[in-house]
Formats: sequence, C-alpha cells, structure tokens
Amino acid sequence: MNSDTVLACDVGGTRLRVAIVGPGGSVLHKEAVATPGDDPGALGRSMRQVREKARKPIAGAVVGVPGPVDYSRGEALKLPNLPAWEGRISAARLRADVGLSVFLANDADLAALGEHRYGAGRGCQDMLYVTSSTGVGAGVIIAGQLLHGRLSLAEAGHTIIDRSTGETLEGLGSGTALTRAAGEDAAVVTSRAAHGDPDALRHFASAAEALAIGVFNLVHCFSPEVVVIGGGMSQAGELLLGPVRARLERCGPTCPASRARVVQAQGGDDVGLLGGLAYWGDCRREEARVIAATE
Repeated sequence: MNSDTVLACDVGGTRLRVAIVGPGGSVLHKEAVATPGDDPGALGRSMRQVREKARKPIAGAVVGVPGPVDYSRGEALKLPNLPAWEGRISAARLRADVGLSVFLANDADLAALGEHRYGAGRGCQDMLYVTSSTGVGAGVIIAGQLLHGRLSLAEAGHTIIDRSTGETLEGLGSGTALTRAAGEDAAVVTSRAAHGDPDALRHFASAAEALAIGVFNLVHCFSPEVVVIGGGMSQAGELLLGPVRARLERCGPTCPASRARVVQAQGGDDVGLLGGLAYWGDCRREEARVIAATE
C-alpha cells in the first residue's frame, strides 16, 4: 500500500500510547491508556482501535518497547517493567493481530531517530542520543541511519562505570538512582536543585557526574557530531548538560571526539512516535534497495 502514514506505538511501563503519524511527522490522532501490566493483549487492541479511526490508508506499524530487541527476529527479549509481557510481544504476533506489517524496535532507538529527523539532531549525520529517566538508554545515528546489530544498542545503561563497586550507568545516573540517593521522587529533587537547595544539588550533581562518565565513554566509541540528552532528568537543563560538557572538555585538546556538541532534546513527549515514522521509512527504503540489488 502506497502511504506515508503509519501507526506508531510507544509501550511504556506506565503508559501505552498509539498514534497515527503522517508525512513530515504530523500526529493526526493519538490515544494513551494506562499500561495493564498483566495484559499484553492490550497492545493489539489499542492498535486496532486507533487504526479504525484513521481517515487515510495506514501503511504499517512500528512498535517501540522498553527493553532489548532482537531486530533480526522482530522480538522483544526482555521487558523489566512489564514481566508478564515477556515472550508475548513480537512483530509476527502483532501482524496477525492487527492486520498490518509491523516493525518492532527499542524505544530509545526510536527516540534517537525522532530527535535526529525532527528534533535537536536535525542536519547532522552522526548523533548520540542518551535518555535518563527511570533508566538510562541510548541510540546511535551513524551516517544518518540508526545503528544496531542483531540486538539493540540501547542497553548502555547496563555498562559498568565504577570498577570498585560494579555499579552501572543506570544504577548511578538515572532518575531512579537519584530517587534512591535522595529519598524522594527524582522530579522533586530536580526541582529543588534547580532552585538552589544544597542537599538536592549535591544528590543531583552526583547523578549528573555519573551520566557524564557514561556519555563520555559512548562519545569515544561512536565519535558523534552532536550528543542529545533527553528523558526526565534533562528537564534540569544545564544542571545536567553542564557536567557532561565539562567531562568532555577535559579531553577536548587531545581527543577530537570530545568536541561533540551537547544539547537538550527537543522532540518532546512524541519523539518516539515520530521516530516510528522515520524507522518505517528507513526499513521500507532498505527493503526496496535489497529487492533492486537482486533483480
């Protein structure tokens, strides 16, 4: 079916969002419900309900999930926030349930694509996206395309950044880590820090420095032009971006990779849905290229 309109889905631990996204990233219709932790069938039902409201033909669907994805098989491998859904979400199952071609992707990968095509990464070829909220995820754009192998690269949060303790980037640099360290919700701590509260600033600075170390390591793996920081922690603006820039600048004179620009995400709440549209187009173009090469 020749259409640039897709069904884009964002499966979150607390919210399930489905949207009809048209050419140029226009969100034509969107619905959100609480994610039922014990009912993976809710995804297919929500997709069918939204599809029925489309006024244009729907070419297919892209579903972003909060965990590692086997891209070669179109399967979600692990869903830490939705354990009852594990083993139940795949492109093949959804295709049969919804009656559309379906691509499955990691949610941070889709957010990276959304920022690259429609947000803070527009115009650059090589971009690193890092999100810090409940967890820490990442997406990598190289030569304008999402980079991944058989599995997603978004599990950067599980890399170890403290050799002595074995603590991970997510364990020290996420909103969850901030909540645990400060004893209150990360959004509250962030707000207090922004208003100069000394205790909140101390806790936030520790989490920001941990994230900065993780970003530093990723920058030296992928040499991006731009580093886009998103997620709930990024709402602190320079309180988070400043330590990341400072960490990179320490090596700037000796390592060109450290000169990457660090910017705040611009895609907003719909960035993963917009990334779904971009991913659909990229997959279809790749399929067309492969077919042309074999003819």
